[in-house]
Amino acid sequence: MMMPQAMVSKIAIDCILSEGSEGLQGEGCIYALSSSPPSITGPEQLHPGDYVKLRLWLPNDEGSAIQIDLAEVQWVKHQWVKLDLLLTSSKDQARLRQFIAPANQAQPVPHRMWEQIVIRA
Repeated sequence: MMMPQAMVSKIAIDCILSEGSEGLQGEGCIYALSSSPPSITGPEQLHPGDYVKLRLWLPNDEGSAIQIDLAEVQWVKHQWVKLDLLLTSSKDQARLRQFIAPANQAQPVPHRMWEQIVIRA
C-alpha cells in the first residue's frame, strides 16, 4: 500500500513496553531518519499531527519487535508523547491485545486501549 508523501515518517521511535500499566506505556528513544546515520532526537521535535514509525519491544519476550508502520502524534508534554497507532499487521495487533489483556480473561480489553500508547522519551 502506498502512503501519501505527507504521511511518510521521518521519525522513528524504539520503545520497550512496561508491564502492569494501564493500557500501552513504555520508555523509548526517538530517531530522526532524515540524517544518515539516523540521529537521536527528543520529543520537542514532535508536534500533534506528525506521523512516526514505531518498534515496540515486549518485556520478557525474545521474539521480534512489534512493527507499527504509521502512528500519529496526539500530544507532547515534556518528555511524554501520546500516539494513535494507525497501521500495523493483524498479527501485531493481536500481540498488543494479548499484552494488555487482564490476567482475568473474563474482563474484556477496553475499546481502543491497544490502539494508543504513551511513551516517555
